[in-house]
Amino acid sequence: MNILICGLGLIGGSLAKALKKNTSYKVLGWNRTKSVAEKALDEGAVDEIGELEDLIPKADVTVINFYPKSIVPFILEHKDLFKKDSIVTDSCGIKTEICREMEKYDLDFYFIGAHPMAGREVGGYDNSLDNLFDNASFICTPTESTPRNKTDALVGIAQNMGFARTVVTTPEHHDEMIAFTSQIAHVLACSYVLSPLAPMHEGYSAGSYRDVSRVARINADMWTELFIANKEPLVREIDDLVSNLMQFKYNIVNEDEEALRALMEKGNRIKEEIG
Repeated sequence: MNILICGLGLIGGSLAKALKKNTSYKVLGWNRTKSVAEKALDEGAVDEIGELEDLIPKADVTVINFYPKSIVPFILEHKDLFKKDSIVTDSCGIKTEICREMEKYDLDFYFIGAHPMAGREVGGYDNSLDNLFDNASFICTPTESTPRNKTDALVGIAQNMGFARTVVTTPEHHDEMIAFTSQIAHVLACSYVLSPLAPMHEGYSAGSYRDVSRVARINADMWTELFIANKEPLVREIDDLVSNLMQFKYNIVNEDEEALRALMEKGNRIKEEIG
């Protein structure tokens, strides 16, 4: 099987390296900056590089690793090159906008949205790892028209790569859950370090500061696209967070020890239950 990785940044490079490390698939690589693809070839992260006109027709599976707004235009621009009945997928952190747009077109290949759930605070091929996806989840978001065997094939590739868990769900449920498990955490972290006290944290901070502030290290261009593309679920999470914060504020202002204690005990109990 030939798998083409388009975009050899942190995620694309890590996917290529994981495929080479854990499978016998032939890995093709393409990157807008040719020197990155050449480096991946020299390091053995991919087996072949070249022009899209030559690589896309060879691929049984094509993985597109671009910012959200670039994915659909790229696929449509090259739609006549993809192998008939092949799988085209992506690694983007939002799914509904992309999957529902792709569903509008009658194509000779199958687009299945996907999201490898791992990352780092640094980007680019030089920071990619062959073990980035160890113990990670691979989420697959087929639509109603996606043949089951194509979904199974993509899930099987993820399992062969070493993903610890695979999840198949709808694009909408994916985006709803990612708004809670990922996007709201980045919003919270950025909001937290906007405090005027943040620059003075040294000497006063320990684990709590590191845990809350870690994901404030963010690619603003990419996350701006992700937040806006997923605005409805994310705004609901922001509303819930603000409401919970206001409960804490109200009880602190009014020195309501019983209500404040009950809020914290509830939070602790939920955390103990859900892990």
